[in-house]
Amino acid sequence: MRNQRFTRVNLIKQIEMSNKGHVYLRINKNYVATVRDLNSLASYLEKVGDIDDSFGKIVEVSNVSESFLKTLYKIVDRYTEILNKKYLGRHVSVHRNQGFRDGFVVATSKNGFLVEYEMPNGTTALNVIKSLYFPDGRSNYKTITYKRAFASLEFGLQLQDAQLINNPQRQ
Repeated sequence: MRNQRFTRVNLIKQIEMSNKGHVYLRINKNYVATVRDLNSLASYLEKVGDIDDSFGKIVEVSNVSESFLKTLYKIVDRYTEILNKKYLGRHVSVHRNQGFRDGFVVATSKNGFLVEYEMPNGTTALNVIKSLYFPDGRSNYKTITYKRAFASLEFGLQLQDAQLINNPQRQ
């Protein structure tokens, strides 16, 4: 294990040594970081961790290798998953069918949040939402059936233990 970790650190250092450029990476709504060193980015995210829903957007790429970008994307994906798990159970108000509906985050992935909401007549629906801050934009959500959500690789395992309002698969 120690040798494997040492090799990974050496690989990251080799990537950084050949990197002469930078990447501007959005950390939160108020801060865009200049990334030249992947080790210092990972260290910053682990220690400070002041990321929010806007984390991971690349603002600019200048003169970096493809391997540097791939490693950066892996780091961003890992911390996005950690961030998203903090939102499980959170209340979300969504505008669907000419009205605001109460919903809750029931599962997460690096690509977004699975929200279950209830209509006034008691029926429920699931939406995959990209951003909890803007859940109503036409391109920010996608409807998904319960059957498809339970079968999905992204949300299926999390839904096995989720407290859903309407769970037709378990009745």
